[in-house]
Amino acid sequence: MNGQRSDRTMGDLNRWSLLISALVTLCILPSCHGGTKMEVRSMHIHSRVSSRFARTFITTVIQNVINSSQEAIFEMELPKTAFITNFTISSGRTMENFKISANVGPLCTATFKLVYEELLKRRLGSYEFYLRIRPKELVENFHISVDITEPQGISFLKAVGTFMTNELSDGVRINRTENKAHVEFKPTLHQQRRCPNCAGTLLDGDLRITYDVRREASAGRVQIINGYFVHYFAPANLKRLPKNVLFVIDHSGSMYGNKIKQTYEAFTKILEEMPREDYIGILIFDDKVESWRNRLVKATPSNIKKAKQFVKTMTARGGTDINKALLTAAKMLFNATINNMLPPRSASMILFLSDGEPTSGTTDHAKIIDNVKRSLAAQAALYCLGFGNSVDFNFLEKLALENGGLARRIYEDSDSALQLQGFYNEVANPMLLDIELQYLENSVDHVTRHSFKHYYQGSEIIVAGRISNNSVESLTAEIKAQGLSEPFSVTVETPMQEEDEVSRELRYIFGDFTERLWAYLTIEQLLTNRIAAGGEDKMKITEKALDLSMKYNFVTPLTSMVVTPPEMGKSDELVANKPQEEELEEVEDGVPDALLSLDSHYYGHYDMEESLDSDPLYSPDRLIMETIVSPEPICETFHIVLRNLNDTNRICFRITEAQNVTVNLFHHEMTGVTVNGKLSEDGSGFVGFGLVNKGARLKVDVNLNNIIIIQDQDVTLYDWTEAIDSPGILKKENEEVTFPLSIGANCTIARRNQSLLPSISIDGGYAVVNHTIGVVGQFINPGVRLSSDSLGIGPFTLPVHRLNACGEELHGNCHLVGLSLGNLLGGDGYIVPNIFTVPPK
Repeated sequence: MNGQRSDRTMGDLNRWSLLISALVTLCILPSCHGGTKMEVRSMHIHSRVSSRFARTFITTVIQNVINSSQEAIFEMELPKTAFITNFTISSGRTMENFKISANVGPLCTATFKLVYEELLKRRLGSYEFYLRIRPKELVENFHISVDITEPQGISFLKAVGTFMTNELSDGVRINRTENKAHVEFKPTLHQQRRCPNCAGTLLDGDLRITYDVRREASAGRVQIINGYFVHYFAPANLKRLPKNVLFVIDHSGSMYGNKIKQTYEAFTKILEEMPREDYIGILIFDDKVESWRNRLVKATPSNIKKAKQFVKTMTARGGTDINKALLTAAKMLFNATINNMLPPRSASMILFLSDGEPTSGTTDHAKIIDNVKRSLAAQAALYCLGFGNSVDFNFLEKLALENGGLARRIYEDSDSALQLQGFYNEVANPMLLDIELQYLENSVDHVTRHSFKHYYQGSEIIVAGRISNNSVESLTAEIKAQGLSEPFSVTVETPMQEEDEVSRELRYIFGDFTERLWAYLTIEQLLTNRIAAGGEDKMKITEKALDLSMKYNFVTPLTSMVVTPPEMGKSDELVANKPQEEELEEVEDGVPDALLSLDSHYYGHYDMEESLDSDPLYSPDRLIMETIVSPEPICETFHIVLRNLNDTNRICFRITEAQNVTVNLFHHEMTGVTVNGKLSEDGSGFVGFGLVNKGARLKVDVNLNNIIIIQDQDVTLYDWTEAIDSPGILKKENEEVTFPLSIGANCTIARRNQSLLPSISIDGGYAVVNHTIGVVGQFINPGVRLSSDSLGIGPFTLPVHRLNACGEELHGNCHLVGLSLGNLLGGDGYIVPNIFTVPPK
């Protein structure tokens, strides 16, 4: 598997890197076990945690016990923030489903191997490492082992399985020394059974390991290995700073029912735990904004009681004016600050909770973000909590990052109130303000983020960098911040030479541990910065992240993997464009779901874990694999189809790394015709379209439920079962709608299950000199180059996967292209606020 560049954008930020190993089918001797299904012979999970950096190997062997081929499916749930490809459809809270299949021959076994990496983040005083255990059936040889090495020493460690019963209570074994721990779970078949004669398994849940390290030096600990350093900073015994919290709560109509109830439950608990020295304010909003008090007040018992009564009166109603609510919050904080109504050394924050899109007042996302950033002027951190699946999380994430905070999704479930409380607890105890970690000038370079607005109790700051001056004997790190009563200033000096035997054990399998962790942090922060960036800045950030991803073999939203046959030239390479978020096996996001069924032939077994142990210079290129794609998918199953009616060629587009956004697909300036499409929450397809024809004073809203035609002031609604009689505008038959875009071009939208599938067709009468733009429109212009393996426009080139057929009735060539909203398409320029937005000239 070779790393390749890929034009892609990021989904969720703050993601963990994932490396995919091989899928190999191994032929074995005839089995004596009967049966008519696949059997899981073994599942081994081995994790190594070195100074918070974890690497996990998963090896699963599945046997086909019958004398005919069957499909074997490998399915694992990985941390949600891992870089998972779009074909992993589900979206759990902390885990995401990774799934791929292979055709396994008669009496053969399939061995699936997966390797992923993650940096454990400290929250509420501990690190948490968890594995989702869900084999779905009894496993003959099931084994989990986790090795943890922490040079600072381990202060406590516990391992708990949510699936534990009396039968499994002795299954988890822990051996621990001062700075090492080994956790093992190896249940027998008997222990796994639900009952003595049952075939069902008890293994269904999480194995969670929580631990923390000893913290003696307030300046933290610095590790230096082979020219790279990592600095861990989490001081103890600090006095808590008071905080000023302004709660901004959405109570629009979409919050009706459990959302309002759970919001009240959560805020009641939060208010009860508010320290007396804190200041609070509450704003609730729909299309209007209502304040509990016109200023922030101290969290006295009397005020807390009244605040709880106010929150209890919330009812769901009206629209959603996010812009007005946040500008009101910014003004309230500004007035409190200039009037000296808040403690001089305190942490100010806005906790913003909403479940939907802005529908009242200013609704343009970019305008709201700009307004809030200018109004807040860095006086407070903005934390955005997105309630439920209908919220535009990308918008909230960008809004938070532009204002020194972060966004978190609150899942609509029975424990939503606990999720809200859990997030609040993470930021409830600020200990330091304006933290700056500084290193001796001219001694280091390429340092990761080292300035932070707040340090919260129970968290940890990690900084990494490269040693640029090896002539100095030690690395000097100075930490400056503002504490409760006085400035905080400490210094730590660390010898440049490798520290001790424990540090040498931390040398990572892919080169040296500190270097790989530095690369991981750098890529993670670049991808985060990329969310809020635009234009040239975004391109530069993308290039940096891409180069590092390629160099260190991290599969990120910007890279691809290629599975190569053992003898070059004998069969085609299969490109896997890795994205979100949150990864791949053999194929990936730029390649459609239908390509995920692979026939695999064994050419030589390569033990991934064993080889990585023995060969620190291991490269994924050494894995060999032949893949045969079967069957070919039809062109009409993809996001968008562009076709020339004069021949049978089709260009089939899939838009990658775009979720719950509206994109401009086509805009023709001369005729004033625009087509925009709204992508679904998971990015798997379109759920709505808007047509604007300025010349005809026409707007058409095509969604999964109906078709709405707005001409001048007349509004006509049709459902998908009705015939539409609007000559010259559009026609409909068999759940397909067609309308003209411009001379010689038409757009057809078909409703298929829970998706809308668009296709744009052109004929010989189309005037290509009339410049068109948009995700698809840009390819209906002179200068576009199409070959058997690439599609080019200007200086950019996209890889093309050629399919042999365009469906049962369309015998021609289909050219599959994966599109992102990245460099080729002008960055976020083709993302529009709503389906009726006309791109500017």
